Amino acid sequence: MKRVCYFHNPNVAGPFRDYELSTLDPLPYFLKGRRSRARARIAALAKAEGVDSLYRERDPDYLRFAHDFVDAYRDADLVIMASYNPLHPEILRHELPGPTKILGFVDDPYSTYTRGIPYLWAFDGAFYISPGYSPLHVFADALREWGCEHAHWFPLVTAPLPQFAPTERFFGDRDVDVVYIGGSYGNKMTRLAELKRRLGKRLRVHGRWAYRGHAGWLRGLAGKPVYPHRVSSLSDGQRQALYLRTKIGLNMHLSNLPSETGNVRMYEVPAHGALLLSDKGALNAHAQIFVPGREAVFYDDLADALDKIEYYVAHPLERVSIARAGFERVRRDYGFEAVLQGLLDWASSLKRSPAQVTR
Repeated sequence: MKRVCYFHNPNVAGPFRDYELSTLDPLPYFLKGRRSRARARIAALAKAEGVDSLYRERDPDYLRFAHDFVDAYRDADLVIMASYNPLHPEILRHELPGPTKILGFVDDPYSTYTRGIPYLWAFDGAFYISPGYSPLHVFADALREWGCEHAHWFPLVTAPLPQFAPTERFFGDRDVDVVYIGGSYGNKMTRLAELKRRLGKRLRVHGRWAYRGHAGWLRGLAGKPVYPHRVSSLSDGQRQALYLRTKIGLNMHLSNLPSETGNVRMYEVPAHGALLLSDKGALNAHAQIFVPGREAVFYDDLADALDKIEYYVAHPLERVSIARAGFERVRRDYGFEAVLQGLLDWASSLKRSPAQVTR
């Protein structure tokens, strides 16, 4: 059985087929002294500049964490930084020469130059969750330009998706027109405010928004457009129950222009039998995930999204046909165990790092 560090997702720790997965939580190493200082150092782990500062300043807690990490995984087969990379590349290169090392690009394009590219030279390969990156490149091509020879697309299915019997009533008996479930990020709130203004109670918005759901109001203090409604969070059971009543699951990504594509919601909506209505990715990369018009519907802008909402609410047979096809595509190609197995098998097929230990 191959030993794998899968950083940092304790939910997948333990035996998985031919692999033994584990992680090392860095947070306990920094929870000492003043709380503000602890928060600052924990935040520093998520960016290359912060990691470099901790390393060069010889922060004792950081060095203790790094030492324990190297000790724990020196003889591992794989080290996969699946959320962010907390280790300085010089440590990775010189003190962990044995394991095959994989860097995850998981919050791009916003983190590409802060916690992606600066580390690439110390890794053997990379995975990416978004097939799209920019108007110039799909992600695989961008990685090649950045010097990464080995790359793997990892669909962002973070947990086993629910299983349902695909009956006609399952797809057709739904009484909520449109649902969006997600966080309060940047200009998403501006777009949601416009959609809510046009759709009213037909659009339900939920998520873990800051300030007890009032983050949309407080944007006005910064001179930004207000989302004038409180947004309530949902438990896992409540989210599932709502999706099962939903005709159209609305999706949007953080970028205003077509860039990244393939967030968790993109798989979650069709897995519950709702029609996925999503914004587009760069260079039509969304079409790598679902066939447009057959397995999901994609919009160009808010006006287009509104037109398509009205159309598919008024044409239930077409809506159900697309929702069913998206549901079947998720079940066929985007099961949690299958995509995780694919990542681990691909990483295992790469050559190990050259042994370049320096002391």
